[in-house]
Amino acid sequence: MTADSLLPSTAHASRGRAGGWGDAHLSADLTAEVRLHAPGARSGRPARCDLGSVERAFGRHFFDQRARSGVEAARTRADRLRDAAGGMTESIGMTFASDVFASLAVERPWRSHDVRPLLGNIGDTLGLAPEQVSMQLLIGCLRAPQLFELPPLTALEIQLSVLVALSPAVEASLWLGQPDKAPICLLAQGETATTRRFRTVAREILEGRQPERGLIIGAAVRRWQRPWAALVIRVRSRDVEALLEEAASAISPVAERDFLLERTAERERLLVSAGERRLSRLGFDLHDGALQHVATLGADVHRVRTELPAHLKPTLDSLAEGVSELDRVLRELAHSLEPASLLRRPLAGVVEAEAANLRERTGIDVRTRVLGDFSAMTASQKIAVIRVVQEACANVREHSGAASVEIVLTASRSCVDLQITDDGDGFEVARTLQDAAQRGRLGLVGGSERVRLLGGTFDVRSRVGGPTTVSVIVPRWQPLAAVGESSLQLAY
Repeated sequence: MTADSLLPSTAHASRGRAGGWGDAHLSADLTAEVRLHAPGARSGRPARCDLGSVERAFGRHFFDQRARSGVEAARTRADRLRDAAGGMTESIGMTFASDVFASLAVERPWRSHDVRPLLGNIGDTLGLAPEQVSMQLLIGCLRAPQLFELPPLTALEIQLSVLVALSPAVEASLWLGQPDKAPICLLAQGETATTRRFRTVAREILEGRQPERGLIIGAAVRRWQRPWAALVIRVRSRDVEALLEEAASAISPVAERDFLLERTAERERLLVSAGERRLSRLGFDLHDGALQHVATLGADVHRVRTELPAHLKPTLDSLAEGVSELDRVLRELAHSLEPASLLRRPLAGVVEAEAANLRERTGIDVRTRVLGDFSAMTASQKIAVIRVVQEACANVREHSGAASVEIVLTASRSCVDLQITDDGDGFEVARTLQDAAQRGRLGLVGGSERVRLLGGTFDVRSRVGGPTTVSVIVPRWQPLAAVGESSLQLAY
C-alpha cells in the first residue's frame, strides 16, 4: 500500500493541513469520496468493498509515517486472507480495518472526534451501520496481533484507549491487587478514572465481591485463571457488561505474556550480567596491571631523558609521547568496560561520546542522529546497544579506511533500532566473521550474541569496496513488574 493508492482529491485535501489525528473538516470530504467511489453506493445496495476502499475510509490524514510498517503488515495479512477465501469478504474488510486501527493506535491514541467520522466512512464502505463497525473494530483491536509484539504496559495502554474510543465507556482504569493493601492504579484513561469510587469497585472485584450496579462497573482480569487485576470503567448506559467482559478477557493474554517476560527478564539479567562481570574484571585488570606498568615506563623514560645528552633528547621525546598516548587509550578502554559508569549516563550521551572519540582520534566525519525516548530500556538492553556501538567504532577505526560514518539510533514504542553505516573498504561478511571467531576476536560476534539473548536481531551487511552497515533491533519487552536495574551486580 502506498500513498498513490489514495484518491487524488483526498490526497490533495490532506496536504497543507495541520498534523495530528483529528480534523473535523476532513470528515465530509472523506465520506463523500467513499460514497462516490464505493461500488453500489448510488443504487443504495450494500457496497462490495475492496481493500483500497477500506484504506480510503481512513484517509491519508490518518497515516502517520511511524505506523507505516504496521499498516503494510495489515495489508499483507488481508491479502493472504483474501487469497485463501477466493475473494474479498466483509469479514476480511473488517479484519483489515481493525489491524490498521490498532497499528495507528500504537503511535497515537484515538480520540472520539476522530473516530465518529471514521466509523461512518468504514460503514459506508462495507455496508454496515456505524454501531456494527464500532463493535467489530473494538473486538478486533482488543485482540490485534500487533499488541503481542509490544511491551505489556504499552499493549495495555492501547487496549484501554481503544475501549474508551470505541465503546460506551467514558473512562477506564486498570488496578493491580496487593496482598493486604489497597489496589494500585496501573493505567488510567480519563480525568476521574483514579478516584475513590473506581478504587472501591476494583477492591470489591479483586476480593471476589459483586459491586453495586451503577455507572461505574468492573470485571476481573485473570492471569493463569487467577484474578490479577480489575478493569473498571465509567459508562453512559448500563448494558455494556458483555463488552466489559470481552475487554477483560482480551487483557488476560497480555498479562500472561507479562508473567513470561518477568521470567525471561530474570534469565536475561543473569546471562548478560555474567558477561559484563568478565568485562568489568578486564577493566580492573587493565587499571591495576597494564596501566601501572605504563605509568612506571613513563617515569623511567622521563628519568632517562634528564640524563641523556641534548642531541638524543628528541628521540626520547617521541617515545614519551607514545607512552602517554598508550596510557590514554588504555584508560579509555578500562573506563568503557565498566558497566556502572555507562548506566549512569543517558544512552544518547554515550553514543555521542563514542562518535566524538572516533572523530577526534581519526579525523573521520562521524554524523549521529538519536531520536526517541530510551528511558524504558533495561540495563541489559542499554549495555548491549552500547557494546555494539563501541565495537563498530573500533572496527571503523582499525580496519575500514572510511572517510565518513553515520550512526542512527531510534526508539519507538515497540523497539530500539540502531544503524551504523561507513563508506570504507568493506569485506566479505561470512568469511571475515568466521576468521575473527577462530582467532578469538569476538567483537561483533559477541555483540550479536548479546542482542540474540535479548530477543533482538543483529545483521552485518557489507561487500568489498563498501559500504558496510551494522543493524540492530532490540524489542522493548520490559515486563510490568521488572526488577529495578539501576546497575548490574559486579561483585566477585
